[in-house]
Amino acid sequence: MYTSAVAQPNLAFYPFNKQFNSSDYNPAFLTSHEKFTFSIFPLAGTSIGYNNQRVIKNLASKFLTGVITDQDFTRVLNSLGNQPSFYQNIESSLLSFTYRSEIGFFNFRIKDSEYFMASLDGDVTQFIFDNKVPSVVIGQPQSLPVQAVHYREYSLGYSYKSLSNRFSAGIRAKLYYGKSALFTNITGSIQSDQTNPNDYVFKTSGPINISFPKAVVNNTNAQVNTIDFSSSTVFNYLFNNGNPGMGVDLGINYRIRPNLSFSMSVIDLGKINWRKNLYTVSDALVYKLFKSYRPDIIDGVPILFKREGFTNTDSLSFGELVANNKRFSKPLPATIYAGLKYKVSPIFSLNITDRLIVVKDLSYNSLSVTGKVDVNKILSFSSGYSIIGDSYLNIPLAFMFQGNFGQFFIGTDNLTSILLPNYGQFAGISFGACFYLFTKRNLNMKPSDLNPFYRPRKIIKNPRTGLTNDADEDFE
Repeated sequence: MYTSAVAQPNLAFYPFNKQFNSSDYNPAFLTSHEKFTFSIFPLAGTSIGYNNQRVIKNLASKFLTGVITDQDFTRVLNSLGNQPSFYQNIESSLLSFTYRSEIGFFNFRIKDSEYFMASLDGDVTQFIFDNKVPSVVIGQPQSLPVQAVHYREYSLGYSYKSLSNRFSAGIRAKLYYGKSALFTNITGSIQSDQTNPNDYVFKTSGPINISFPKAVVNNTNAQVNTIDFSSSTVFNYLFNNGNPGMGVDLGINYRIRPNLSFSMSVIDLGKINWRKNLYTVSDALVYKLFKSYRPDIIDGVPILFKREGFTNTDSLSFGELVANNKRFSKPLPATIYAGLKYKVSPIFSLNITDRLIVVKDLSYNSLSVTGKVDVNKILSFSSGYSIIGDSYLNIPLAFMFQGNFGQFFIGTDNLTSILLPNYGQFAGISFGACFYLFTKRNLNMKPSDLNPFYRPRKIIKNPRTGLTNDADEDFE
């Protein structure tokens, strides 16, 4: 199945291999402009990406109120009639510390990640939600893969660069702690309604595995899924360490010629073992079709047709949530990056980046072609064109500012979603900042017209004694 699945860190920043968060794409890019680089939330680096903007925002606001009704999920399903894939991804670094040593670069990082992806693209769902599809085979099965995971990551990264700076390699060891999860292994088909044989329903079968602290209480039909957001539940959720996992990032960067380099990496090669706060849902979803359809048999095959004046239904119900102690393990989406960088001039380079997301039934590929310009020592930017899954109208734009204090970056994978929000399928933004610790103070003044090749030293005196300060003692 080829579909948009999950947004990852902004492709527009892949050419910035000297950015302090560049190891998100390739651990071989791990570097530090100074001996110590430090960053902390909310500036340590955040990346957000999603499609189906209106529905996601509405569902997120409902989730935060603690009440999600069947009608909310029905609106999500109806919205997928024109957009078969549904995804959201948020990555936010809480703490990052990099140390430059004689044997390489070391980085310790704490990061929170959340992703949600689903694909409802198939003959059955297209028949239900797309008025242009007139018929479907009764009983024809369709897979409905859905994954939603929130986890915390503690990691230690290392990169080595050869003396000629022609080759570099990196590795990052990761320890995961899963906070919540939802995995489906269900199939759906159109069947006769058991309570009324003249009606038809879209019904799913197969398990749904859920992990969420004190997750759901089934009350009334109007308020089926009520989430307990008490202070104790929130505390248990944020500090939940009962779902451990391990993973690794691997990457290389090789300069083939002085102006041509190749890079490749595998990110999040690992899995999480879900052992705590486990639930399952059986007979997960029933969507009633009522009398807007008529059955027929053609060449011995039962087929359901839409009647004239067809109208869809909002009758959606879920199965019962049941506590379950059966543990399960699931791999995280592995990301494979490959890039070519051609340096046209000292300030301009062309970059081609390919990204493959590997997930069972939800894998997809993205391609980006960008140009990067180093305006001066402080400002760099990149822009171009990218294809993200089945979204073909994406204009990436990224900026990086670098000074004596540290770095700051901001960018988007799709400028179209900002300028023309009604035409952008995908929306995403990334930003962050870092600070250089214990840097030496520059005591040299800028060259002047009288001394174009000489930078005289600043004379700084102690205000109490009037004596000249010793730079080696006071300003290192």
